[in-house]
Amino acid sequence: MPSLRLSLFALPFLAVGAHAQSWAPQTSGTTADLDDVHFVSETTGYAVGDVGLLLATADGGTTWTTRTLGNDDLEGIAFNPAATVGVIVTDDGGAYRTVDGGVTWTAVSTGAGDLRDVEWASNTVVWAAGRDGDAAVSTDAGATWTYHNTGSAERTESVGAVSATEAWVGNREGELRHTTNGGATWAPVASGTTRDLNDMQFFAATTAYVVGNGEVVLKTTDGGTSWADVSGSQVGDDGLFFRDVNTGWVVGDAGSIWFTSTGGTTWALQPSGTSADLHAVHFPTASAGWAVGTGGTIVRFSSGATAAEAGAGAAALALRVAPNPARDAAVVSFTLPAAGRATVGVYDALGRQVALLHDGTLAAGPHTLALDAARLPTGAYVVRATADGALVALRRVTVAH
Repeated sequence: MPSLRLSLFALPFLAVGAHAQSWAPQTSGTTADLDDVHFVSETTGYAVGDVGLLLATADGGTTWTTRTLGNDDLEGIAFNPAATVGVIVTDDGGAYRTVDGGVTWTAVSTGAGDLRDVEWASNTVVWAAGRDGDAAVSTDAGATWTYHNTGSAERTESVGAVSATEAWVGNREGELRHTTNGGATWAPVASGTTRDLNDMQFFAATTAYVVGNGEVVLKTTDGGTSWADVSGSQVGDDGLFFRDVNTGWVVGDAGSIWFTSTGGTTWALQPSGTSADLHAVHFPTASAGWAVGTGGTIVRFSSGATAAEAGAGAAALALRVAPNPARDAAVVSFTLPAAGRATVGVYDALGRQVALLHDGTLAAGPHTLALDAARLPTGAYVVRATADGALVALRRVTVAH
């Protein structure tokens, strides 16, 4: 992108502050193109790509393991906010679902023909969309899907999930479409651009960002009634991820990664350590993020802790549930490496929190909590523990009465 390199100084730069640390390439073990990435914590994450390629890491990307899910290209991956249920969509319209933190993936039918993106609106509501106007929604955490056609003749590249009834799709040629009745009908909305719209993210029903080819970043603060280009004619291309309504990253051609902490008013170009085209970016916490792209490219952003140190921290939680399977009662044990806030919850196969065992400050060291399994129906559950919102550990438990 010569025009980008020649015009960098035309854009106001901001002091990046805590985000001034660098990006560094990681060894993925593949040369296949990677299309999406999602981390459930600073240590556990997944990337998907061509011909069924699924990469997984449990140590912050220091090492990656490779699996194959079918022969179709895997286009998108996302976990629900509780990080208990994950969905992968394919270019053949199929999907894969996990309820055990990515250990096993089960094929599910969506009714669509070609899916390009997937996004969660809540722990139970997830939307997917793709070419030929295809869209599908699930209200039971991806177990079953309802197919809808958006009526668009353009190829859909991105989906924005708001609720079980409201969603958006971004298409080629700058076309936006919006539903407020669960996908039964879709209305075109003027975007102000004719560029392909490749990725989008919504915060509730008011603020959203859409990234497109040719240095386009659209933003709305009125629920999509009006859109403004906040790219400064410099930022854009393939993927975006925002931690909140002001703080986000956009990735694209030639290894470009742009950062804003001002809601797009100003942007800073961050050296990525690669010249490969980047397709997607994800930050599980403010201090750790990953971007993926062509030729198996993976780059990691680190603010302070190294991948090895982060891996050691998460391992230090040592989350356990015993007995497992549990009949009437079980003990949840874990270790906090430092004093701080800890949250431990229990989630069902639909991603719904069914029990909150603890939410508050605890001293450093080992802790035990009682799980009243007698109150839970027979089935599979996930115990999720977080420490200061950064370290995350998941443990699957079966309740069998």
